[in-house]
Amino acid sequence: MNKGPKKVGPAQLKAQEYCQKYPDMPNLTLAKLLMKEHSLLFKSVEEARHKVRISRGLAGNEQKRKTSNKSLFVEKSPYFTLPKSAIVKRMPVNIKGDKILLLQDIHFPYHDEEALSIALQYGIEKGCDTLYLNGDIMDCHTLSRWENDPESRSFSQELETVRSFLQMVSPYFKKVYYKEGNHEERYWRYLSSHAPELVEIEAFNLQSLLWLDQYGVEWIDGRTFAKFNSLNVVHGHEFGQNVFSPVNIARGLYLRAKSHAICGHWHQTSEHNEKDINGKIITTWSVGCLCDLSPRYRPANQWGHGFAILHRDGKNFHVENKKIYEQKVY
Repeated sequence: MNKGPKKVGPAQLKAQEYCQKYPDMPNLTLAKLLMKEHSLLFKSVEEARHKVRISRGLAGNEQKRKTSNKSLFVEKSPYFTLPKSAIVKRMPVNIKGDKILLLQDIHFPYHDEEALSIALQYGIEKGCDTLYLNGDIMDCHTLSRWENDPESRSFSQELETVRSFLQMVSPYFKKVYYKEGNHEERYWRYLSSHAPELVEIEAFNLQSLLWLDQYGVEWIDGRTFAKFNSLNVVHGHEFGQNVFSPVNIARGLYLRAKSHAICGHWHQTSEHNEKDINGKIITTWSVGCLCDLSPRYRPANQWGHGFAILHRDGKNFHVENKKIYEQKVY
């Protein structure tokens, strides 16, 4: 004869009620609360804790099978109840498209019009279907902690310049990405220092100010890595500066990445190849800039104009690291 499900007692019902009311409360803490507020239902804190464990499906497989209300079951009970972490987990962004035009370090409004025009025209004529803006597209000069040029354009003028650029180039590509560089991060530091209450307001984030949604541009956070098959695409500021300064930029990138990688940030064109013990060749590249090569704050430097084109070949990739010199692409 089928007697139906076993009747649930008042103590177990009360434990279920509290588990539903306080889903994130640890088992022992919840048991103590039950004992304090409903001492007539429980003989001890340990009994209350057992009822909580039954409600949450933590009292063994046999008890889980017998429990009719399984809606409160949890995966497991943490051994420690730790404070909530402030970690922001960032997953790599997979760059879509088969042929990518990679531009970086334009530094609007200190862009070199001729070099930028040559790079764009070359990429479009070669059939690039995706544009990847790899950081420092804006200069954010007036927001810098360094001494400002009194003749520099205002931040609002900078924004308008970049909006105009995005509006002009976006129709030529199926997809446009905008990776945040260290110069774009100047905006967040300035906002955090001068108006921290505005940081969490969406209307004041840089993506909104640049109207990226309007132009169909995907924003990539400055500390998030991007992947083009097995090639890691970074701006360069993610690693800091020290490791790059004494050596070839691409070799410095290799020492940090230990994997295929390409970066901007240093305004220099370079390549480094290194073979591991198994004979696998790892290559890293640094790409030239598209800004003024003799800025007021550093007129003597090793900078050069350049850009890159990334090709997808199944699971493989190819890099054309281009230099611009005397109006020609090499």
